[in-house]
Amino acid sequence: MKKQKRNNIRFKTPKRYRLSLFNENSLNRIWTIKMGRKSLLLLLVVTALALFSAGIMLISLTPLRTFLPGYLTGSERRELLQVDARVDSLTHKLEISNNYLNNVRGIMTGELSVDSLLVSPKTEILSDSASVARDTIELKGKSQAEIDFVKKYSERENFVLEDRHKLLAEAPLFVPPVKNAMIEPGKTATTVNIEPKENVTGVYAINRGFVVDQYISEDGRFVVIIQHLDGYLSRYGGLSRLYTRIGASVDADSRIGQYTKDSKSPFQFELRRDGQELPPLDYIPF
Repeated sequence: MKKQKRNNIRFKTPKRYRLSLFNENSLNRIWTIKMGRKSLLLLLVVTALALFSAGIMLISLTPLRTFLPGYLTGSERRELLQVDARVDSLTHKLEISNNYLNNVRGIMTGELSVDSLLVSPKTEILSDSASVARDTIELKGKSQAEIDFVKKYSERENFVLEDRHKLLAEAPLFVPPVKNAMIEPGKTATTVNIEPKENVTGVYAINRGFVVDQYISEDGRFVVIIQHLDGYLSRYGGLSRLYTRIGASVDADSRIGQYTKDSKSPFQFELRRDGQELPPLDYIPF
């Protein structure tokens, strides 16, 4: 009876797995790995996490993310900023026109007097009629529908319009000084590197204004300075030819000169307001 009991005893050994690589020609074992069930599960989990992390890094750190539906390409972002700037400018002009028509209608109906319209919104209220005019010509802020749209678009497209909305609403609508050019941030926040793709390209005024100065720099190139509205000042350096003169009035996108590629004389552009240098990338939709 004791012998039968001993023969019925079975030892439970953990299952182990082996992965081997053999040379097909010589049948020699090249590489072998042995592991138990826990080691196999741990290896599968680590491999899955590594592949998942590599995929996330590949999408987030490379241009492959532009193929996903939640991201925009560089050209689409530039077009969106330009459209946003134009819509904001047109909305501002429309509000001014509507307020002007309301003032005209108020004068014709007798609700407003002509003298009350001469009062600026920022001046003190001198009379009851002046207070009516102030309430009439004051522009309204953003509507709730516009705020909801910007928030919804920012969450859906991973692209924030609110960052430049206030800036574009206060600043004039500037145009790029050089077309078809490579734009890169400069060494400081107030500088920008502009490299035209063509050897000879035109240089344009970013907005309407007056040419206050033009001269020849030390490298033999021309420099033009234009005074714009609201204290803005733009400077264009490195020009090879001029198409304007001091005191001349220019419009937005008017050709003021010509730039020829030269490694010694790069194109230089500066934007200032009231003597303070401004970052061009925040004001101009390149």
